Amino acid sequence: MAAPEDTRCRCKACRRIRVTIDQIFSVLDIYGWLLNSYVVDFFEEKLWDKLPESWKLTLQDTPPHEFGKWMSGDILCTRVWPMSLLALRQVTNMLQINRNHEDPANVISCEFNKPKINIDKDDKKFERDKKKIFYDLYSQDDKFNNLFSKHIKKKKRYEIQEIAQVCADCAYESNSKCIVDIGAGMGHLARTLAFQYGLCVTCIEQDCILLQQARKWDQELLTSIKKYIPDFSEKTPEHFTAKLESSNLDKSELISHLQDLFQNSFNLEETETKFGLVGLHPCGDLAPLLLELYSSRSEVKFICIVGCCYMKLTLKSEVNGLKGYPLSKFLLLCKNHTLSYTSLEVACHAIEKYCDKLKTGNYEDLIVHTYRPALETILVKKSKKLQHSQLRNVKVTKGMTFQQYCITATSHFNIHVQPDDSDIHNREIKGYLNRWQQVIIFGSLRMMLAPLVETIVLFDRFLYLSEKNLSPTLKPVFDCRLSPRNLVLISKKRN
Repeated sequence: MAAPEDTRCRCKACRRIRVTIDQIFSVLDIYGWLLNSYVVDFFEEKLWDKLPESWKLTLQDTPPHEFGKWMSGDILCTRVWPMSLLALRQVTNMLQINRNHEDPANVISCEFNKPKINIDKDDKKFERDKKKIFYDLYSQDDKFNNLFSKHIKKKKRYEIQEIAQVCADCAYESNSKCIVDIGAGMGHLARTLAFQYGLCVTCIEQDCILLQQARKWDQELLTSIKKYIPDFSEKTPEHFTAKLESSNLDKSELISHLQDLFQNSFNLEETETKFGLVGLHPCGDLAPLLLELYSSRSEVKFICIVGCCYMKLTLKSEVNGLKGYPLSKFLLLCKNHTLSYTSLEVACHAIEKYCDKLKTGNYEDLIVHTYRPALETILVKKSKKLQHSQLRNVKVTKGMTFQQYCITATSHFNIHVQPDDSDIHNREIKGYLNRWQQVIIFGSLRMMLAPLVETIVLFDRFLYLSEKNLSPTLKPVFDCRLSPRNLVLISKKRN
């Protein structure tokens, strides 16, 4: 059943997205069982036997490094592949969002009701002057260059540098001086936005320890900057503790509190306290919550979010007042367009890095993907109640044996259900462990489909904004090999 005409944007991008979603679910109608399977059940449920016969015939002797090259589209792979498998790879590549951040053509934008950008010339000059000061210092002094990198891991540092520019552009283009950083953690992004881009930033973080650390590092960085720029006058970010949940969120109270903070802490007039929402990897339902807040409140001028942890989304909107997936009316009215927890979990992995690992033969750590289902068969034989038990995390090291894995993984179990030597050293288990290549190949097939799931989730959020006449843009900002969740959803309201 189609969504009502008055909520359906007719621009080229939105029409194409709706068609793409339908096409993806047509693929998942056939192959979705792969995503919905638990690799832990590989031996218990004989998952390999459920593959098409032509696939099994080809894949049973395909080494993982060759399959990794094939998944990546390496034309040097000379093996004869089943036509249905070739077609599946082709269609997944065609339907998924292109994650190449270097190609400007990979930006998807809704054209309906697109806001006109009207940047104040004085603000633009301020931005250029501020960037010049920092750029000159960056290029001339390595010690200054390292100030903003202190306490930050390489991956996070890269993400902050890229997303800060996107957020600052959104702020300037929407004539907003204020930004609210949701789930700000230790405030790394907030400090960059405040000190480097001159924005008024308020951070919301539910962990008090992280918040206290953020305040400490705010002052640390401010003191260090003033050694280089004595008249530096930017204010540190404001921080407060809150746990945002749909069930207890009073939007009016939150907005009022934020605007009071901006007025009192940054000496702003009430008319200057409208703000943008920024979320760098908000977990699970937090991203939909931010989208709902943005769409329902005129005080929020723009949103810029990069999602993650899709498996933590509440499935089926309006359950107990929570909104997770789906959000858009288009998908809410498509009853057969559902996603499972397992499919959403797979969508959080990085297919590019996974393929690189396979291609180079550097997949020793993937041996756990065989150890876990082999251990599952032992546990289920002991008791059905142990099926899908929560095991201890095991850091797989080179040369780790199955026995070592079992001992570590079940160390918290009662002694009578822990695997013993007779469980571990028998012909059946040895046979399972010898099928490690099949387990990796099966997991790789699931990984090949995973980008389709992320595409659906992000397109659902895109359509949600579009249906509310809030023109969204979706684009890859990060290098997906450095930051797997690299697609940023942006929307700016008319001034």
